[in-house]
Amino acid sequence: MQAGKVAPTKSAPPQDSNASATPVGVRPPWYKRKYLVYPRFQMTLILLNSAVTVVLFGFTALLVVRSHLYLENLVKQTRLPAQNLFTELLTQQLRNLLVYMSIAVGVAVFITGISTLLLSHKMAGPMIKLRNFFNRIAKTGEFPDNLSFRDGDFFQDLPPTINQAFTTLKKKWLR
Repeated sequence: MQAGKVAPTKSAPPQDSNASATPVGVRPPWYKRKYLVYPRFQMTLILLNSAVTVVLFGFTALLVVRSHLYLENLVKQTRLPAQNLFTELLTQQLRNLLVYMSIAVGVAVFITGISTLLLSHKMAGPMIKLRNFFNRIAKTGEFPDNLSFRDGDFFQDLPPTINQAFTTLKKKWLR
């Protein structure tokens, strides 16, 4: 080889955009997994569930405040000597309750978001796999190997049905 020239190297085959760095069949640790696989769908579910949680807590807070105002009004009507102290205690109780409810809203939205993400991952994963399966057919014109979903995914009844349909089509076309 001449000086100054670089020997040609074989380039690695292009990586599939959905391929992971872990070997096939080995699950990566939970913190390395990609849970947001269909962002638009999953974020819509997360935001919807979080909004429902916030609205329900808001409705509860409204009822608590209305109850507080009702009690305050009753205390004013009684004209008791300790009326001012009792009103202050009611107000302090309302503040504490609203603070605790605000913390509960934060925790509930967090838990709702995480659980919705995990649940939607089990729904979105099969949809992504189906899309990739049919895209492969559209690009190559050939039927790929059997379709399968991960254990624990929803829609486990689809792969056998689709595989049976393709088996029937292959037999019909190969006649």
